[in-house]
Amino acid sequence: MLSDLLRSLPYLVHTNRELGLMLCGIKPMAMFSDIAGNEPDCVLRYHRMFSRHVAVGRINRRIIDTPMPKRPDWLSRRVFYTLPGEDWRVDAMLELIENYGSWTNEYERRFGSLLGYEDWQNDIWLERFPVQT
Repeated sequence: MLSDLLRSLPYLVHTNRELGLMLCGIKPMAMFSDIAGNEPDCVLRYHRMFSRHVAVGRINRRIIDTPMPKRPDWLSRRVFYTLPGEDWRVDAMLELIENYGSWTNEYERRFGSLLGYEDWQNDIWLERFPVQT
């Protein structure tokens, strides 16, 4: 369920709507992050829903497991789903996440854009929730 803050936005927030928006061609990429093997059941069900569309080539999937330095027994897992032709967004998102110094409004805008939010939506987001530096 979305928080009151997210429900108050004048546009459709992607959270919990990723698959439907992707199948309509509105959202080019979805990203999920968890500890590999420790995902909640609801997340696993969501991945299974995506898997049906991955199997027929409607959506692409890329899984990246990264060792966690302070917990070598854990792997950080990022699962990216992209529409065909939008795979470039995964590398752009990884570069953004892994190479920032401190998070800024510019990074937040790029993050939103990569996920498929339009400029006007990012404008509203940053107006209501500016990055505190």
